[in-house]
Amino acid sequence: MRLFRAAVAMLTRFAGSAAANGCSDAVDAYNSATSEISGYLRRYVGCVENSQGADDCSSEFRRLRNAQSDFETAVSNYQMYDCR
Repeated sequence: MRLFRAAVAMLTRFAGSAAANGCSDAVDAYNSATSEISGYLRRYVGCVENSQGADDCSSEFRRLRNAQSDFETAVSNYQMYDCR
C-alpha cells in the first residue's frame, strides 16, 4: 500500500509539472503569435497603403494569414492548459 501511495504521489507531481511546462510553452507560443501578427499586419497595411496598384500584397497577406493560424493554435493550447 505504501508503494502505491508513493507511486500516486510521484505521478501527481509529474502531472502537475507537465501541465505547468505545457502552460509555460502555451504562453510563450501565444506571446510569439501576437507579436508575429502585429508585425505582419504592419507590413500588410504598409504594402496596401503604398501599393499604388503595382503590388497586390498577396505575399504579405499570406504571411498574415499564416500568423493568424499560428495564433488560433496558440489560443487553443492556452485554453487547453487553462493558463489564466
